[in-house]
Amino acid sequence: MAIYEVYSHPALLRYKTSICTKATLFLIIVLCLTYISPLLVAYRSQGFWTKSSTYEEQPSITFQYQVLLIAATSTSGDYVAWSTFQNFNNLQGGNLRIPSISAREEDRNQDGKFDQLNLRLALPLRQSEPVYSVQLILTFSYKLFRMSTFIMQSMAYIQHSSSVPGSQLFVSGDLKLQQRQPLKHRGLDTTYNVSVINGNSPFASAYDLTNIIGSYQERNVSTVLSNPSPVWVLGRAAGAPFEINAVIRYPVEIITYQPGFWEMIKFAWVQYVSILLIFLWIFERVKIFVFQNQVQWRGRYPSMPRIKCTVPTMVMVVLLQSGVLVFLFTWHGPLVSPVPEPQGKVHVLILSSWRSGSSFVGQVFSQHPDVFYLMEPAWHVWANLYKHSAAALRMAVRDLIHSVFQCDASVFDAYLSGRHNISNIFMWEVSRALCSQPACSLYSHSNISSDPELCRKTCGRRDLEVLEETCKSYSHVVLKEVRFFDIKSLYPLFRDPSLNLKIIHLIRDPRAVVRSREQSMVALMRDNGIVLNSGGTGVADPQYKVMQEICRSHIQIYETATQKAPEFLKGRYMMVRYEDLVRDPLAQISQMYKFTELEMTSKLRNWIYKVTHGQGSGKQKEAFKITSRNAVDVSQAWRSSLPHDKVRKIQEVCKGAMNLLGYRLVESEAEQRMMALDVVVPQEHYQFSWLPSKTTEGEKV
Repeated sequence: MAIYEVYSHPALLRYKTSICTKATLFLIIVLCLTYISPLLVAYRSQGFWTKSSTYEEQPSITFQYQVLLIAATSTSGDYVAWSTFQNFNNLQGGNLRIPSISAREEDRNQDGKFDQLNLRLALPLRQSEPVYSVQLILTFSYKLFRMSTFIMQSMAYIQHSSSVPGSQLFVSGDLKLQQRQPLKHRGLDTTYNVSVINGNSPFASAYDLTNIIGSYQERNVSTVLSNPSPVWVLGRAAGAPFEINAVIRYPVEIITYQPGFWEMIKFAWVQYVSILLIFLWIFERVKIFVFQNQVQWRGRYPSMPRIKCTVPTMVMVVLLQSGVLVFLFTWHGPLVSPVPEPQGKVHVLILSSWRSGSSFVGQVFSQHPDVFYLMEPAWHVWANLYKHSAAALRMAVRDLIHSVFQCDASVFDAYLSGRHNISNIFMWEVSRALCSQPACSLYSHSNISSDPELCRKTCGRRDLEVLEETCKSYSHVVLKEVRFFDIKSLYPLFRDPSLNLKIIHLIRDPRAVVRSREQSMVALMRDNGIVLNSGGTGVADPQYKVMQEICRSHIQIYETATQKAPEFLKGRYMMVRYEDLVRDPLAQISQMYKFTELEMTSKLRNWIYKVTHGQGSGKQKEAFKITSRNAVDVSQAWRSSLPHDKVRKIQEVCKGAMNLLGYRLVESEAEQRMMALDVVVPQEHYQFSWLPSKTTEGEKV
């Protein structure tokens, strides 16, 4: 009887078969599944081809010594100007002032590239020429060399304004690269190596800032002065010039570029091989099982063979793989037609309070050619049920909003009497969609609507069915509302699978809100009564109790959305401060558009610039109108117009909200009037909770 194994060795059996057999067919199927399946898995799992990549590079930037300066010397349109372009200077006549300029570029790390520009400009002025605002354009040569050689002429735009004349402006910022598309991975790109300002033109339009900035913003690659941190110094001495001191840094940039062919193949090959190894192991086990156990057929021999791939066979397989990879690289269409995703609407609700700049933000969306917009549809609920409290009406408001988002105008029947048409809807004429084709022929679909009064006369007699059909034809439905005090009442809308709801929460400095509310006191009395549950009586609110409720609501909405957000709310909320918006309108509005899946257009850029860079802060009779004003002046007007005792009371009732949302308290009248002191600070997040308020207690969603 054998007790132990003396010696062993594996037995190698070779079996052959003809071409037209089941064994050959099985082997072909296994080979295809082994080598083609990993390719399909890698390709369809996204990211197979690297469409863009990034790298770091210190750009080579040099100041071109080209300057265009405009300084406003009154709030009624007076100005002085100068530039390095002689044709521009020839157009200025008596407004020309020739400054002294010194500029120094520094290479701080001694790497052969400049890191910083120090600029000082002293503008001589008459004693009767105070400076209220400054607009300054500086041009640069911008070069990149690491991947492709990219050369362009770029600019930095410096702008600041104040309701109080100044003596000096100090600016410190970074000249940052902005890309809308990746750069090439090699070659020479001089697409934008053209002058930002056409200094050879004798026409004034060539030097119009709206045209210059609008044209520059249309570039796919440009620069912007980031985080300029302006300091406005008051008190210019007699005979002293107005000074501008600027420190512009040239930081290391993260450049986005299109990878070349071999870089794409390299990363694609790594993905493919990593999946191929798994399939090789699996199908090798499948072949062993099938051949050794004769699962599919019975041949002429006692057992079926294991197949050994020869070196020529492996070479052919590798060449086949490479050929398929090259084919997929050159053919950009999908390997298998993807199932089309449902193209549903995007629903945007602008949440704010009265006199917080929400009408302007509403128009920013209304003027977009992809947006159907209505302003405060819940006005109808409050106007008809004004004897109730805000808390009692919030469910009715929510249901109306829900119906309007679904383009159902029949919801207004409960609040309208007589024959219903578009003119019965509150402030319908500020909706570009209802004043343009296909709803009305007054404007073309893509034009800016600029005359609500003309729209009221021309387009208001159409039935509400036209409103419904117009709403359904747009990809975005945007509503602006000031009558929500608790975001939790909107939870059912977030859970509704038929809505793709996003919230833009617009806030504003309470002191500026009060100043604006005082201009519209009579118009707001009924709403004040609903907020304070006065039983249908209008309230003037001298004790700022309405402001206290507004501040409470901002805190509750902000805390719920950012610190206690349920899963369905995450990524669907954006808070915007009005002050940040008016200081850098194009950047802030671009972020809002990106958040709501909209694209900026050149027409909108020009319109936004004109609306936010007008003169003065607007007249009292324009309180509810969108006109061209100096938006920064509007945001700071309270500092010179409100008595300090009022400011102190407002700060007392809204102190918590101001601290949380980034508004500095002023401790004295001197601080209030000191325009160089910035009262808008970076937000500081901390835990905060309010006691139950009149607008939320005792109600359930």
